[in-house]
Amino acid sequence: MNKKLIKYLEGVFSPYEDLHSVKELKEELSNDLQEKLSDLKNQGYDDEVAHNMTIDSIGDISEIIESISAKTRELQQMVGQDFSNINLQNSDFKGVKVHDGKFNGSALKESDFSDSDLSNSSFKGTDLQNSDFKKVTLHDGTFNGSALKGSDFSGSDLTNTSFNGCDLTNVRFEGANLTRTKLTSVGLKNISFKSCVLDYTDFTYSDLSGVCFDNQTLIGTIFKGSGLSGTSFKNVVFRNVYFKSANVKKAIFDGATMDKLTYAVLKGSKANLTDVTVI
Repeated sequence: MNKKLIKYLEGVFSPYEDLHSVKELKEELSNDLQEKLSDLKNQGYDDEVAHNMTIDSIGDISEIIESISAKTRELQQMVGQDFSNINLQNSDFKGVKVHDGKFNGSALKESDFSDSDLSNSSFKGTDLQNSDFKKVTLHDGTFNGSALKGSDFSGSDLTNTSFNGCDLTNVRFEGANLTRTKLTSVGLKNISFKSCVLDYTDFTYSDLSGVCFDNQTLIGTIFKGSGLSGTSFKNVVFRNVYFKSANVKKAIFDGATMDKLTYAVLKGSKANLTDVTVI
């Protein structure tokens, strides 16, 4: 990018470098200005004139930046408090950093938490239907008993977070890190776990009928008492996976590879293991 444009943008945005939303604006504006500058130079303007015309074309952006930064800082201050049991529907919390936040029992339907750091935050009994949690960092969080129908956790790090008893209808988890995550006593029919990390994920007493785990590696994953009718484990590598009391008779294990202990438990539960490799 043109050095003079870089210097100009650095000067304008330097007071707001700590704010995620302003960083996004800077990136978008950088691309737009570079394209504008290139167009002007292609039209025959020299470097100095093209640079000045490019800067003039955007006018005074300080008011826009200040408005965005003020709103973001207000949200960051707000979420540091306990906002349980209040109406926060359609809220914009994108990119905020909130540790130990409390949103228990609140109305947060269709809210945006994407790209946020929400570690240790609690959302017990909260209405979060159709909310955006894409690329969120949420270690040791709690969603127990919450309504999450239609929400999106794609690409998020949900290590050791609990979803016990939640409504997870049509929830998206693709690409999420679910290490030690507790998805217990929930309905997960036909939900996709494509490209997820599922080490020690706990699915105890959950309905996983029709779910596809094909071609994944499962380490220490817990399926105690789970419903696995039509669940596909084709070409899955199993290492110390726990299937005690799970309904595995109609699960599909074609091409799977597993350790002897996992094999023994599945065999004792009458699973079809005719095309399985034991290691």
